[in-house]
Amino acid sequence: MQPIVAVDDKIQGVKQALEESGYQVQDLSRGWEDVAAIVVSGMDDNFLGQQDIVSKAPVIDAAGREIDEVVADVQRILRLQS
Repeated sequence: MQPIVAVDDKIQGVKQALEESGYQVQDLSRGWEDVAAIVVSGMDDNFLGQQDIVSKAPVIDAAGREIDEVVADVQRILRLQS
């Protein structure tokens, strides 16, 4: 079973690409407590409008990047965690 990746609801293309690569993906709005990585649409965005979020999962900023670059980053980070 692949790790769960939380993806910002605004970047559905990344979500779909990760699912096609075999990852379990959930919308960031559902939470981030048990995820292996978090993909956001911009680092200036607050998770769910909150500023005091703490997560052990690495955060990947997808802003201004190609979908395949973001997927490659997720794959690399999750490989390093294994």
